[in-house]
Amino acid sequence: MLISLVLLLSCERECKLSPIPTNIFQLEDLKQYYLFHSKNDTVNAKITDKYDYYEKTSFKSPTKIRRCEHYKSYELDFKGEKILVSVRKNVPDSLELDVFAFGNCTKFPSEKKIIQKELLQNKYYTFERESDCDSSNSIVKKVILKGYLITSITTSDNKIWTIK
Repeated sequence: MLISLVLLLSCERECKLSPIPTNIFQLEDLKQYYLFHSKNDTVNAKITDKYDYYEKTSFKSPTKIRRCEHYKSYELDFKGEKILVSVRKNVPDSLELDVFAFGNCTKFPSEKKIIQKELLQNKYYTFERESDCDSSNSIVKKVILKGYLITSITTSDNKIWTIK
């Protein structure tokens, strides 16, 4: 009886969500290494990981929920610290752009909801750690993206590192 009730409440459905177009977020075109400079200093940063995950079905049961989504991201190692830039799509024509780079700072309101076409316009997006967050968890204070690409990183010593 209980098993048949769980089976009736559980449901898997095919998604009608189209994936994030490759021209909006191109993981293949990302360089492996980037040079950042600040005054007379230069830092070599490396892309350490790339993710492309497309969930084509949704599932709902009393104990588990899985939603349709497409998730793309890359992880940059900057001065020993990981910076994760991601784009998530779980509703048509709407994306969530996010940067995670601020250690365990849970007060950081990182995700920005944008329309899909906007990412192609190479607009600038600023992600900044709140001033009352503990800076001992991360040297990263601010990250500026142009589209989905990092253009500058500000560290806790107020150095601004830009792509060279």
